[in-house]
Amino acid sequence: MATETAPPPSATSATSATSPSEPPPTTTSSSTTTMNTPSTSTSSSSQSSYIRTTTQNYISRAADVLGPDRVHVRGKSVVRSGVRIHGDYGAVISIGRYCHLDEGVVLAPTVVDLEVADDDDRAETTTTTTTTTTKIETLPPTFSNVPNHATSTSKRRRDLFLADLSPPKTSPSQKALPLSVGSHTLISKRTVVRSLSIGSYVRIGSDCVLHPRSIVKDCCVIEDGTVIPPEMVVPPFSRVRGAPGRVVGCLPECVAGEMAERRVEDFVAFVAALATEEEDEKEKERS
Repeated sequence: MATETAPPPSATSATSATSPSEPPPTTTSSSTTTMNTPSTSTSSSSQSSYIRTTTQNYISRAADVLGPDRVHVRGKSVVRSGVRIHGDYGAVISIGRYCHLDEGVVLAPTVVDLEVADDDDRAETTTTTTTTTTKIETLPPTFSNVPNHATSTSKRRRDLFLADLSPPKTSPSQKALPLSVGSHTLISKRTVVRSLSIGSYVRIGSDCVLHPRSIVKDCCVIEDGTVIPPEMVVPPFSRVRGAPGRVVGCLPECVAGEMAERRVEDFVAFVAALATEEEDEKEKERS
């Protein structure tokens, strides 16, 4: 498996993280942070580029969290610059512990006709298999406000798919479905997620597109540039590649422990590098 360690905020400060142990916990008011008040607790420097919440989430000041009252983060997760999280669609977006959203990642919920959503609810309660037609929201063919330096085919696919994400027009016939991301999950640069759920212990590569109503189960690796088509369900312990994405291999059972350890190490390294960066800034101010 390829190395999954996310880069620290500064290359010069990356060497400051030498211990894999967690940083000392802080007192928290709850186990989940709602992003409507992200600055409840700030990091040590008033000029820090990150906001630290009471549950030790680190949110970049250059990230765009829309509808923050509907964005819930459990703790010790990192949201990098250029990330856009669309809680403004009206559905809850929940993110687990030790998650890392890299630069330019976009999270947005699936939008369906209300009749289709009601049909799905009835099918779950009656355990009856039915076939329904989903009308997925269409987006304009431009994409701005999110960093994008890729020049590959995956970039063009993503631009055509995503474009300029804005909340759908208010309509009584449409409904946004909740989006959940499990714990110890890495979503790499410029990836767009419009799935129903992403499991725990998952690594999603750069420049991927996950279409509406797709589901990624626990312990999966989605390789760079992969396109997950609408309504695809990725089984646990799968390696997925291609456009459209296909299961190309299986992962060992130990992958959950390995990914959990790496995400904790990533978090510790990030916090240490950020602290060093802030201390350097203070030294410059004093001198």
